[in-house]
Amino acid sequence: MDFKHCVTIDKQLKKYFFKFNKDVSMMITMSESWRQRLSRRRSEIGIEGPEYNYIQSYIEFYCSEADRRCKEIDMKKTVDEVIDSMKDEKFDKFTRSVIDSVHKKQGYDGQAPAQMA
Repeated sequence: MDFKHCVTIDKQLKKYFFKFNKDVSMMITMSESWRQRLSRRRSEIGIEGPEYNYIQSYIEFYCSEADRRCKEIDMKKTVDEVIDSMKDEKFDKFTRSVIDSVHKKQGYDGQAPAQMA
């Protein structure tokens, strides 16, 4: 194998690894779970202090409801794909609705966390 051939292989490998790293990076940054996006958008949604702490204490209830509603929106997509497809305003309304629904089911009244079923 001559030097010219090695340089060609090196360039091809660099091109491949750059594309691979770029694709992996996009997959990591493009997919955001409901929980992650809630955390990032909580101020815009109007969730602060005790309410946010309450949600975090019982996050599995809220995630389950969000998952269920995402499947109602599109059974063919994953939950993360449905969440990713939402613009911020739609996500905020969707999330507020999820939170209000779980709050109602669990009897949240804005006070300190109660024992949840």
